[in-house]
Amino acid sequence: MRRVGIGLTVFAIVAAGLGLGVSRADEGTRQAEIVAGELATIANQLSLHPEIAIDLTKVSGEYCFNAGLGSGGHMTHYATDPTKTREDVVDFVNAEPLIKAGINVTTLPKFPGGLNSMTPGQWYFLAAGEPEPHHDTRFPFPILIRATNIK
Repeated sequence: MRRVGIGLTVFAIVAAGLGLGVSRADEGTRQAEIVAGELATIANQLSLHPEIAIDLTKVSGEYCFNAGLGSGGHMTHYATDPTKTREDVVDFVNAEPLIKAGINVTTLPKFPGGLNSMTPGQWYFLAAGEPEPHHDTRFPFPILIRATNIK
């Protein structure tokens, strides 16, 4: 895995610029403002914590936003080319805190084991130590995984 070096200043300027030069009468203006706000928020998170951005494009064709998966949090992957997969966005949740809270996550289907192998919208369980292809690794804790296909 390689950490991503993002030109955050350029990214924030582009994001803020999405809403500029468009008439308020234009119905797309509000959506452009929302997108600019979202991109600026993500850029701010990455500027404060650049280590959470991980380049997995050579492994799975995805960029990763790691919000503390190893410490009980989650991470989200974004496909660089969503036309080549049904897994446009992949969510990973550390299942340990849920299991400790008494939730029986083992009733979920077992992760099918390959890239582009999930049914979008279905949560899967991956036991600790099992191969995980989006990262090309084995995590020392159980994970819940779900893909979303943005149509």
